[in-house]
Amino acid sequence: MTSFAAADFRRFGTWPTLNNMSRRTLAWSGIAVALVVLAALGWYFIAVGLDRADKLASVLGAFVGLLGLGLAVYGVVSSRPEEAEPEPEPGDVHNEISGTVHGNAVQARDIDGGITFGAPKPHRAQDVD
Repeated sequence: MTSFAAADFRRFGTWPTLNNMSRRTLAWSGIAVALVVLAALGWYFIAVGLDRADKLASVLGAFVGLLGLGLAVYGVVSSRPEEAEPEPEPGDVHNEISGTVHGNAVQARDIDGGITFGAPKPHRAQDVD
């Protein structure tokens, strides 16, 4: 099953982003919810007693741990790179330069040795005494 964000990524080529105000609002909202949940759990644990609260906290911790493990496995599996496309078979090559080229241009595959542009330098005869 494809998530909404993954579908957007394929359709638009980029992940949807949040602007700074939305990120700040989301962060403060998350902090507020976490504080309310912690306060409610604290009040509940005090109300039921230390022994029962300890047992319940152990069970909740186990479920949170399993949930975290499941999310970690999902993250690893979903972030695997897709299989790379096979490289094309070697064949005929057609190189083309379009537009205005100011200066020298070389289009080559395998070059052994140096490349010289222009006429070769004339060799001067050395005087032999």
